[in-house]
Amino acid sequence: MDFDIHYQINSPNVISEKFDDDFVILNLEDGCYFSLEGAGSSVWNALIAGETPESIIEGVHRARPDLAEPTAQFLRRLCELKLVRPAARPGPESTGPVDWASRCEQGEPRIEVFDDLAELILADPIHDVDAEAGWPIRRAA
Repeated sequence: MDFDIHYQINSPNVISEKFDDDFVILNLEDGCYFSLEGAGSSVWNALIAGETPESIIEGVHRARPDLAEPTAQFLRRLCELKLVRPAARPGPESTGPVDWASRCEQGEPRIEVFDDLAELILADPIHDVDAEAGWPIRRAA
């Protein structure tokens, strides 16, 4: 991961939906979905709003030096999971400084990966169903 460039959601394969203060992310390419915990939602929100990983880590370091390295690891993990990719051009202008002191009260950013519904998410309901049994039974290979 290059920490001094802007990133964007890896669409159209990845979608992200905000529910209250939490994000649920779905990778349509592999069927996994993700839950962000701790300060993960705040880091994700800052990243997709146009902050660079470097500026996020610097803000976290000023507020909570102990969370700087876990934040860097979290950002690397977002790339490893192919949830974000380098932006073709810089993101939107920052909306102003993020209050990382209050955001970091949620604890270190973490991402939880779920693959229990991957087969169902990846199924093509029109073409991959068993003609006799119907959805959600997949056609035999």
